[in-house]
Amino acid sequence: MCFRKHFNLLFLSTMAVANEQDVYISAGVSTHELQSIEGNKISVLFGARNYYQHNWFLGGELEGSYIDYDTKAIHESYSLGANIPIGKRFYFSDDSSIDIYGLIGYSMTDLNLKPKNSTIHGLKWGLGTDVSFSDFMVGVRWTQAELGNDDNQDKLREKNITLLAGYKF
Repeated sequence: MCFRKHFNLLFLSTMAVANEQDVYISAGVSTHELQSIEGNKISVLFGARNYYQHNWFLGGELEGSYIDYDTKAIHESYSLGANIPIGKRFYFSDDSSIDIYGLIGYSMTDLNLKPKNSTIHGLKWGLGTDVSFSDFMVGVRWTQAELGNDDNQDKLREKNITLLAGYKF
Protein backbone atom coordinates (compact mmCIF):
# COMPACT_ATOMS: atom_id res chain seq x y z
CA MET A 1 0.00 0.00 0.00
CA CYS A 2 2.82 2.40 0.86
CA PHE A 3 4.58 1.70 -2.47
CA ARG A 4 1.40 2.50 -4.43
CA LYS A 5 0.92 5.77 -2.54
CA HIS A 6 4.53 6.89 -3.22
CA PHE A 7 4.32 5.79 -6.85
CA ASN A 8 1.10 7.79 -7.39
CA LEU A 9 2.63 10.83 -5.71
CA LEU A 10 5.77 10.56 -7.87
CA PHE A 11 3.69 10.09 -11.01
CA LEU A 12 1.50 13.13 -10.28
CA SER A 13 4.51 15.30 -9.40
CA THR A 14 6.27 14.50 -12.70
CA MET A 15 3.23 15.27 -14.85
CA ALA A 16 3.68 18.63 -16.53
CA VAL A 17 0.90 21.08 -15.77
CA ALA A 18 0.70 24.11 -18.03
CA ASN A 19 1.52 27.40 -16.28
CA GLU A 20 0.00 29.52 -19.05
CA GLN A 21 -1.39 29.26 -22.56
CA ASP A 22 -1.18 31.52 -25.61
CA VAL A 23 -3.82 31.34 -28.34
CA TYR A 24 -2.84 33.31 -31.43
CA ILE A 25 -3.53 34.11 -35.04
CA SER A 26 -0.72 35.11 -37.42
CA ALA A 27 -0.33 36.19 -41.02
CA GLY A 28 2.82 35.39 -42.94
CA VAL A 29 4.59 36.25 -46.19
CA SER A 30 7.09 33.71 -47.57
CA THR A 31 9.60 33.09 -50.28
CA HIS A 32 8.50 29.68 -51.55
CA GLU A 33 10.38 27.06 -53.53
CA LEU A 34 9.07 23.70 -54.79
CA GLN A 35 12.03 21.81 -56.29
CA SER A 36 13.34 24.49 -58.67
CA ILE A 37 10.03 26.37 -59.09
CA GLU A 38 9.97 29.61 -57.12
CA GLY A 39 7.08 31.74 -55.96
CA ASN A 40 5.52 33.66 -53.09
CA LYS A 41 3.28 32.40 -50.34
CA ILE A 42 0.74 34.18 -48.11
CA SER A 43 -0.29 32.23 -45.00
CA VAL A 44 -2.69 32.43 -42.07
CA LEU A 45 -1.95 30.42 -38.92
CA PHE A 46 -4.21 29.72 -35.96
CA GLY A 47 -2.46 28.16 -32.99
CA ALA A 48 -2.00 27.66 -29.28
CA ARG A 49 1.00 26.99 -27.04
CA ASN A 50 1.04 25.59 -23.51
CA TYR A 51 3.96 26.75 -21.35
CA TYR A 52 5.32 24.37 -18.72
CA GLN A 53 8.11 24.31 -16.13
CA HIS A 54 11.20 26.35 -16.99
CA ASN A 55 9.21 28.02 -19.84
CA TRP A 56 9.29 25.01 -22.22
CA PHE A 57 6.29 24.86 -24.52
CA LEU A 58 4.35 22.51 -26.77
CA GLY A 59 1.78 23.78 -29.23
CA GLY A 60 -0.43 23.08 -32.19
CA GLU A 61 -1.14 25.13 -35.34
CA LEU A 62 -3.40 24.97 -38.36
CA GLU A 63 -2.09 26.73 -41.48
CA GLY A 64 -3.74 27.76 -44.74
CA SER A 65 -1.74 29.34 -47.58
CA TYR A 66 -2.14 30.78 -51.06
CA ILE A 67 0.86 30.24 -53.37
CA ASP A 68 1.64 32.30 -56.48
CA TYR A 69 4.34 30.70 -58.64
CA ASP A 70 6.63 32.65 -60.97
CA THR A 71 5.96 30.21 -63.82
CA LYS A 72 2.79 30.04 -65.94
CA ALA A 73 2.88 26.20 -65.94
CA ILE A 74 1.40 26.33 -62.41
CA HIS A 75 -1.29 28.86 -61.74
CA GLU A 76 -2.74 29.62 -58.32
CA SER A 77 -2.17 26.93 -55.76
CA TYR A 78 -2.95 26.45 -52.10
CA SER A 79 -1.49 24.59 -49.15
CA LEU A 80 -2.96 23.30 -45.88
CA GLY A 81 -0.91 22.15 -42.92
CA ALA A 82 -0.82 21.21 -39.26
CA ASN A 83 2.27 21.97 -37.15
CA ILE A 84 3.51 21.10 -33.66
CA PRO A 85 5.96 23.72 -32.37
CA ILE A 86 8.21 22.63 -29.46
CA GLY A 87 10.55 25.13 -27.83
CA LYS A 88 11.46 27.47 -25.00
CA ARG A 89 10.42 31.00 -24.01
CA PHE A 90 12.91 33.57 -22.71
CA TYR A 91 11.58 36.71 -20.94
CA PHE A 92 13.05 40.22 -21.38
CA SER A 93 10.45 41.86 -19.12
CA ASP A 94 6.99 41.06 -17.77
CA ASP A 95 5.31 41.46 -21.17
CA SER A 96 8.21 40.98 -23.64
CA SER A 97 9.65 37.60 -24.57
CA ILE A 98 11.24 35.54 -27.32
CA ASP A 99 10.22 31.99 -28.26
CA ILE A 100 12.76 29.74 -30.00
CA TYR A 101 11.38 26.49 -31.38
CA GLY A 102 11.51 23.60 -33.76
CA LEU A 103 8.43 22.31 -35.48
CA ILE A 104 7.18 19.18 -37.12
CA GLY A 105 4.00 18.80 -39.08
CA TYR A 106 2.14 17.59 -42.12
CA SER A 107 1.51 19.58 -45.30
CA MET A 108 -0.78 19.14 -48.30
CA THR A 109 -0.32 21.25 -51.44
CA ASP A 110 -2.76 21.43 -54.35
CA LEU A 111 -0.98 22.25 -57.60
CA ASN A 112 -3.04 23.57 -60.51
CA LEU A 113 -0.89 22.11 -63.28
CA LYS A 114 -1.85 22.51 -66.91
CA PRO A 115 -3.66 20.35 -68.08
CA LYS A 116 -4.47 18.59 -64.75
CA ASN A 117 -4.43 19.26 -61.02
CA SER A 118 -2.29 17.34 -58.57
CA THR A 119 -2.37 17.12 -54.78
CA ILE A 120 0.88 16.27 -52.99
CA HIS A 121 1.40 15.81 -49.28
CA GLY A 122 4.02 14.82 -46.75
CA LEU A 123 6.06 15.51 -43.64
CA LYS A 124 7.14 19.07 -42.79
CA TRP A 125 9.81 20.30 -40.33
CA GLY A 126 11.54 23.56 -39.48
CA LEU A 127 12.88 26.14 -37.02
CA GLY A 128 11.55 29.49 -35.90
CA THR A 129 11.63 32.36 -33.46
CA ASP A 130 8.90 34.76 -32.33
CA VAL A 131 9.30 37.98 -30.35
CA SER A 132 6.28 39.01 -28.26
CA PHE A 133 5.42 42.48 -27.01
CA SER A 134 2.29 42.41 -24.86
CA ASP A 135 -0.38 40.83 -27.12
CA PHE A 136 1.49 41.29 -30.42
CA MET A 137 4.15 39.02 -31.92
CA VAL A 138 6.50 39.06 -34.91
CA GLY A 139 8.60 36.17 -36.06
CA VAL A 140 10.54 34.35 -38.72
CA ARG A 141 10.56 30.65 -39.55
CA TRP A 142 12.26 28.31 -41.98
CA THR A 143 10.42 25.16 -43.06
CA GLN A 144 11.00 22.27 -45.44
CA ALA A 145 8.70 19.47 -46.57
CA GLU A 146 9.08 16.23 -48.51
CA LEU A 147 5.93 16.10 -50.64
CA GLY A 148 4.71 13.38 -52.97
CA ASN A 149 1.80 11.12 -53.87
CA ASP A 150 1.09 7.91 -55.79
CA ASP A 151 1.29 9.74 -59.16
CA ASN A 152 4.72 11.17 -58.31
CA GLN A 153 7.52 8.63 -58.10
CA ASP A 154 9.96 11.24 -56.77
CA LYS A 155 9.39 13.31 -53.67
CA LEU A 156 9.38 17.07 -54.19
CA ARG A 157 11.24 19.28 -51.70
CA GLU A 158 9.40 22.40 -50.56
CA LYS A 159 11.30 25.24 -48.82
CA ASN A 160 9.88 28.37 -47.18
CA ILE A 161 11.26 31.35 -45.29
CA THR A 162 8.35 33.13 -43.65
CA LEU A 163 7.97 36.50 -41.89
CA LEU A 164 5.06 36.42 -39.44
CA ALA A 165 3.00 39.04 -37.60
CA GLY A 166 0.37 37.97 -35.11
CA TYR A 167 -1.94 38.72 -32.21
CA LYS A 168 -2.31 36.70 -28.98
CA PHE A 169 -5.77 36.43 -27.39
